[in-house]
Amino acid sequence: MMPLIMKIISVIFLIVFILSTALLVLTFRKPRKVSVFSLMLAMIISLVTLTIFSLLINYRPSLLLIAAMAIAGLLIGVVWSQATRIYIENGKVMSHNSVWYLVVWGGIFVLSQIIAITTNRIPAVIMALLMMSTASVIGMNGRIIGKYFEAKSSITGAQAPSGQCPRCGALIASGTRFCGKCGEKL
Repeated sequence: MMPLIMKIISVIFLIVFILSTALLVLTFRKPRKVSVFSLMLAMIISLVTLTIFSLLINYRPSLLLIAAMAIAGLLIGVVWSQATRIYIENGKVMSHNSVWYLVVWGGIFVLSQIIAITTNRIPAVIMALLMMSTASVIGMNGRIIGKYFEAKSSITGAQAPSGQCPRCGALIASGTRFCGKCGEKL
């Protein structure tokens, strides 16, 4: 009886997760101020989650698997970070995120949950996906932090509007690479 209840709970939470991810996808693209603290917090939470999960299931992967998943995840994260546009707007470092990071992250999570639900066990595949997902968060956020400091160092005093966006007509500050209103590359 208990395994059936746990499967039902897992399916319910999987559906809630899919709906939550869909909602995030719809709202994720809004430009916002870059926060190094929140980027670091996401990396720390990912590492803590991986650590707790691996302790709870008492799984000890080989060093080769850890290295392979870490390298793959870091590379994926760095590549995904290239889709996040970092720009200066009114003297603040802003980001315009790509929805694809969220979609792939959600897909990895859903895949791991489907494997857990259908096989009645926590296989090594789930841990490998979780390690890769954690490394991708570290790779992406680490690269965005680097982009933040690059953009921050390019701010030289007050930035007066120097023109208009050819797409939406918004005022554009000098040295800005993307329109803060529509995200058009300048």
